[in-house]
Amino acid sequence: MRTDRKSDLDKYYNDHLKLHIMRRLMMVKSWSEIKGIQSAVFEALDREDKAEQAEQEEFQAWKKSNE
Repeated sequence: MRTDRKSDLDKYYNDHLKLHIMRRLMMVKSWSEIKGIQSAVFEALDREDKAEQAEQEEFQAWKKSNE
């Protein structure tokens, strides 16, 4: 991929990592390993959501202070 745009590069590398993870995930056989992976994914999504909410709250506080 030939581009200098950071957003394009981020999307490319993120998609590449996701595909690599999915390939490895397909090799997992046991129920307990699958449940462990599910738990880790939910925790990561929760952390990402909380970080996004904190950023939004910080922005709202900044916006109010500048009005």
